Amino acid sequence: MGLLFLKPSGALLGDANYLHGISTFLTIAAIAIFIAAYIALKPSLRISPIPKPGAELIVVGIYKWFRHPMYLGVMFIGTGFLLNNFNIASTIIWVVLLVNMIIKARYEDELLLIRHPEAKMYQTKTPGLMGKRTEK
Repeated sequence: MGLLFLKPSGALLGDANYLHGISTFLTIAAIAIFIAAYIALKPSLRISPIPKPGAELIVVGIYKWFRHPMYLGVMFIGTGFLLNNFNIASTIIWVVLLVNMIIKARYEDELLLIRHPEAKMYQTKTPGLMGKRTEK
């Protein structure tokens, strides 16, 4: 995400001022998502996708609607950065960020299944990062 923040040169849509409004909205939404996730996850908050040992499976608050709100927030901010400087280099960096978030979300889901048998039901009924439910 830091690479997107650095704004690789060569914006393709220099006159697209409306994109700045969308970017601002996505940033504000991401901050709200981060705050909601922090409140729900506070006792077991970690930067790593590896669940905190002994932590409960969090299925309340924003986690009731999204399995990976932190990753969703990262993608909102990354998309905002992309829209502020839309070009081929930024698009490639954004795709790499998206793939990274998907891999981390899947890895986290696998680890949660190992630690919490009830995670299977949660994962089948609650949308993940890409809106899909786990079909396991």
